[in-house]
Amino acid sequence: MPRLLTICLITIGLSSIADAQELTGTLKRVADTGEFRIGYVPDAPPMSFLDTNGKPAGYSIALCRFVANAVKAATGREELEVIYVPLIAPEERLAAVEDGTVDIECASTTVTLSRRERVDFTLMTFITGGAVLSTNEKPINAVVETAGKTVAVIKGTTTHAALREFISSNEFKITLRMIATHDEGMELLDAGKVDGYASDRAMLVGQVFRSADRSKYAITRDVFSFEPYALMLHRGDTDFRLVADRALANLYGNARIRRLYHDWFGRYGEPMTPILEAMFEFQAVGE
Repeated sequence: MPRLLTICLITIGLSSIADAQELTGTLKRVADTGEFRIGYVPDAPPMSFLDTNGKPAGYSIALCRFVANAVKAATGREELEVIYVPLIAPEERLAAVEDGTVDIECASTTVTLSRRERVDFTLMTFITGGAVLSTNEKPINAVVETAGKTVAVIKGTTTHAALREFISSNEFKITLRMIATHDEGMELLDAGKVDGYASDRAMLVGQVFRSADRSKYAITRDVFSFEPYALMLHRGDTDFRLVADRALANLYGNARIRRLYHDWFGRYGEPMTPILEAMFEFQAVGE
């Protein structure tokens, strides 16, 4: 073999090895295995849920598919298998990201400082607030009307913490019924065993539009908390976080994000709020 050709081949080989060595953390694992693992909540429409075909769907799932495409490009994989891992309770979701059971969590997780001690977050993906769902037979039209009522709330969520703070600050007497899932909250409300079901407004909208009789429900006009959502990933994995943030920033910078919003919220009569519009514009970070 001619000496020049040998040198060229060695150089190409060393370059490929160097490129492979540059991958770290999640990106390296994906490059090695060809698998990208997405954690999701199966009963949290319109963010993440199982559709009528039993497939993961929703606004957050759609965002994570854009991230998956970016990961595929970053790792140089010709094929990438996306594996969906169902997760329910907040602690289960946090632990799955911490221990590497999933590469990213794509549901309705609120960014908090205490959670950032354990995981990292991407750019924000949504902004909502805690509200209360009731039936039109016994409507709760404003959060203050929860005084003297029994309200279901998922234990350990930021909604739970915010509702307790609201009760303490306003010295209301509200009985909280601890539950584990959105489905449980809807079942208790429909059966008349609670007066209201508290969750993020985005979650309540999804529950209503999944119901067979949407007209039977009312959602409070106001909210009692501020809930900024983002996607969770392993703490300290800066290379992967940059890939995910770049995918989201590119998405926020064009009309596609508005089409996604319409698909999962707008068609159900939820207009994009000014704060959400500003969030997309401010996070459309350029190269």
